[in-house]
Amino acid sequence: MYKKALIVTINLLFLSACSSNSVKQHQIHSISANKNSEEIKSLFDQAQTTGVLVIKRGQTEEIYGNDLKRASTEYVPASTFKMLNALIGLEHQKVTTTEVFKWDGQKRLFPDWEKDMTLGDAMKASAIPVYQELARRIGLDLMSKEVKRIAFGNANIGSKVDNFWLVGPLKITPQQETQFAYQLAHKTLPFSKNVQEQVQSMVFIEEKNGSKIYAKSGWGWDVEPQVGWLTGWVVQPQGEIVAFSLNLEMKKGTPSSIRKEIAYKGLEQLGIL
Repeated sequence: MYKKALIVTINLLFLSACSSNSVKQHQIHSISANKNSEEIKSLFDQAQTTGVLVIKRGQTEEIYGNDLKRASTEYVPASTFKMLNALIGLEHQKVTTTEVFKWDGQKRLFPDWEKDMTLGDAMKASAIPVYQELARRIGLDLMSKEVKRIAFGNANIGSKVDNFWLVGPLKITPQQETQFAYQLAHKTLPFSKNVQEQVQSMVFIEEKNGSKIYAKSGWGWDVEPQVGWLTGWVVQPQGEIVAFSLNLEMKKGTPSSIRKEIAYKGLEQLGIL
């Protein structure tokens, strides 16, 4: 009887210790998560704007910022659509990675756009005219079918093939953008692996602290309120892929660099960079 009582007591003490450790671990995780949430929220507050940073690691999705409902709100994708535009154009042989789009000599919005460019050059410069030309080559019918096949955002491109991603009606949520980036990073979109690799190389930004950063920016300045994006993924030194999408309101006087600044600081705060 004494031995049975002793065993029960030891078991209860063991379970109590396990339970205590579990609670402590949960508390530590909660404190860390709350600290990250507050730190990232403050980045948007300091920039005097509203926005979110959506993170996808495996099957886990995290949302940070000072206006979390933006994560599930639709916005024009602006130049982040260049990733899908390039995928469609390359898949259907409307363009190659080596083709040079000649500048016609006409003045463009930015001096960086006033030169001959490949599709990759135009991706890095975010040159709208080159991707408008590609969209016209793809044509309204094929573009509409492909956007619907991929289920990109609301999949509605309307009746004009060369500006639907800038002014609508195409819209997408930051959560959907993150999912798209995650699939492109893993080459699981319904395009050939080779085409996905080509587009991946176009959106490679830099290597930082041993991690490789791939991303495409966007700025919807033809809509009100204006919207800013930075969508992509990080390949960490051990090979883990973390997708992300930064979405914020671009207010008057907001520098274009704020997208990268907030995204990078947020990724660093989360230990992703």
